[in-house]
Amino acid sequence: MDTASVTVTTVSIIHVKNAGKLRALADVEAVFDGVVMIIQGVQVRADGKSTEVSLPTYRAPDGSWRPAIILPDEIKEAISDTVIAAGLEAGILRVKEESLAEQCMKAEPDPR
Repeated sequence: MDTASVTVTTVSIIHVKNAGKLRALADVEAVFDGVVMIIQGVQVRADGKSTEVSLPTYRAPDGSWRPAIILPDEIKEAISDTVIAAGLEAGILRVKEESLAEQCMKAEPDPR
């Protein structure tokens, strides 16, 4: 099985305001064995519980949304990690702090 080196970098990330869960749009550079590809419109969605990074989509003639690019899970994970790190660095995203109740639940011993 052949392997290839892949480097993923967030080129830019822009905060999107007043768009529901959509928090940011990012452009990502992926270099596959020296071949550079730019993926524009990577979406960052977040609410109080989770953050999700999605590759760009397009509306098909039947009205459904479809992925504009299909990548292996390993590369999608690398893109997600890189974009989340850029969002944290830019102050667009923040690390969720545990509530006092969550901290207490972790500190209580298991009654079994």
